[in-house]
Amino acid sequence: MKKTKKVPLIAENHPPSFTGYKFITLIQYNEQCLLTIVDNVIDHEIKAYVLDLCGPSGVSEEMIINVAYEWYLTNKDKYPISIELSKRGLIDKASTIYKSINMDFVTRVIGPLFSFPVTKSSKVKRKRKKDIPSGIQINKKVVKIY
Repeated sequence: MKKTKKVPLIAENHPPSFTGYKFITLIQYNEQCLLTIVDNVIDHEIKAYVLDLCGPSGVSEEMIINVAYEWYLTNKDKYPISIELSKRGLIDKASTIYKSINMDFVTRVIGPLFSFPVTKSSKVKRKRKKDIPSGIQINKKVVKIY
């Protein structure tokens, strides 16, 4: 088996002359360029909506870009774009273009890599259900109040 040398990830900002949408990120993955909107970077994965898949998946690219544009202007620092899509009831449509990209196979990124830390939910302690002791009578009479 031939061992390949791992190429370090090169992350760049958009060039100063860039006039396009600032929320769009170009990812070079497995020698293929993907036009994406990054949802979140967690551990060694980039979670992103791949705009190149809109046509084949039947998802309106214009709709995704419009939502992303509004999200970028108002909430990009608060929560991921997937939350905005969910709020608008569009998550089912957008999920067909949502991909997890392993960073081990990404060599270059041009554009923002949004990262929102994922916190573990706290455990809820529930009381154990106790049996009703013998000698307690249960009255199943229902009283209607008007």
